[in-house]
Amino acid sequence: MAAESHIAGIIVHTSPASTAQVRAQLAVLPRTLVHAAESDGRMIVTLEAESAPRILDAMDAIRALPGVHNVALVYQHAEPATAMDEELQ
Repeated sequence: MAAESHIAGIIVHTSPASTAQVRAQLAVLPRTLVHAAESDGRMIVTLEAESAPRILDAMDAIRALPGVHNVALVYQHAEPATAMDEELQ
């Protein structure tokens, strides 16, 4: 089976008082990037992994963080890992 690259866009919803703490915890997770965080607790996050089950595991780990109310998958894309090495024209 060929290696794959999976990218997922998620929305993380926290309590407003927990936003900074959750953002700090997300910053140390591997292959996780927080793009935006609002004062009302909404965050836009990108996850990268080598499989769909790994994306789901990351989402479950985020959902388990104190102060997190919900994690919603907005976008998910997968392609062969070799495609990341192809030059765009």
